[in-house]
Amino acid sequence: MALQGVAVEGVHKKNLGKQMKTGILTFHRAHNYGAVLQCYALQEILKRRGHEVHVIDYRQPWIEEFYKFLSWRILRMKASSVSGLVDYVKSDLKKFIVSPHRKSFFEDFRSTYLNVTSPCGKIDLPQDFDCYVIGSDQLWSLHCLGGETDDVYMGDFPHMEGSRVIGYAISADLKSVEEISDRLPEWRKNFDALSMREKEIAGKVAGLSGSPCDVCLDPTLLTDPEIWDPVIDDRWASRKYVLVYEVRWKKDTRGLLKKKAEELAAQIGEDCEVIVLSGMRYPVKDFVSLFKYARHVVTTSFHGIVFSILFETPFHALPLWGGYDLRYKELLQSLGAEDRLVDFDDVLKPEQMDFTEIHRRLGERQKASLEFISKNIG
Repeated sequence: MALQGVAVEGVHKKNLGKQMKTGILTFHRAHNYGAVLQCYALQEILKRRGHEVHVIDYRQPWIEEFYKFLSWRILRMKASSVSGLVDYVKSDLKKFIVSPHRKSFFEDFRSTYLNVTSPCGKIDLPQDFDCYVIGSDQLWSLHCLGGETDDVYMGDFPHMEGSRVIGYAISADLKSVEEISDRLPEWRKNFDALSMREKEIAGKVAGLSGSPCDVCLDPTLLTDPEIWDPVIDDRWASRKYVLVYEVRWKKDTRGLLKKKAEELAAQIGEDCEVIVLSGMRYPVKDFVSLFKYARHVVTTSFHGIVFSILFETPFHALPLWGGYDLRYKELLQSLGAEDRLVDFDDVLKPEQMDFTEIHRRLGERQKASLEFISKNIG
């Protein structure tokens, strides 16, 4: 159980505004563009505010298991159906044999751009931080953790008396929040302040826990383009292309996004190509660069939309196979950009976008998120 220290409020306030040793706990070891980039963004934002920032190299058991080749634990889960088992084996063969460089793409980015501590588990998590920032990412989504919660991401770990535990822009799906509802009041006590990334989820958490829960932006949306300069590769600047970034596809929808991109490319010009962005082929630096220099983006990804907005690249967001993702649907609605939500039957046009109103509304939300950071982290 976390060392709560009820009488540490004065210590907390004394530390605010001073340089603090701050540790980030998130999915930094996931082989996922959004996971490592939101971690980098939060690290850089806190560094700009004068903090000594470290990414705590917590080896989350499920995440570590997930990226093993043919994990027996995952095989047992998939063995409930023959098709599920076959799909898992095919997927792993593709990840580890067809694209052996995938793991190195993310390891290279972490070692170059993240200030990572020594590896640790829950029992040897470093206890010498003034502030622990848990977030962002889907840390409370049970499907990301093998159907279970992780005490570390619920703020339940030993730390020195007087240190702060802050939940920043944690994300979850409604089903997960409902499944952990019985323990939410207890877990909420581990946090000095808590914020969720989605408004609907924050309201649900506040209602179930009986304690305040703010709404804060994903760290990538707090950044300016200059933060990404160190990871930009200008070799893409001379290419003319429509970018496709698809997540959570099914066999019957595979290729539909590329088809829409090809229609756009044909309208832009004969020399316009289509680039399908995949973690199997492109390093993390290319992910950021491809969004910056694209003529147009077609995506089903939350972070695909985020980087399109950051670099003012025209984009369209299409539904996942289960419908529009709450994460990007809510974001676009809050920015007055619902018109970017389209369907596969719609005819897409490569028109220029006016980002003025989007950035105005984004600025208001950035202000609120930065106020949360100032008040609770410093």
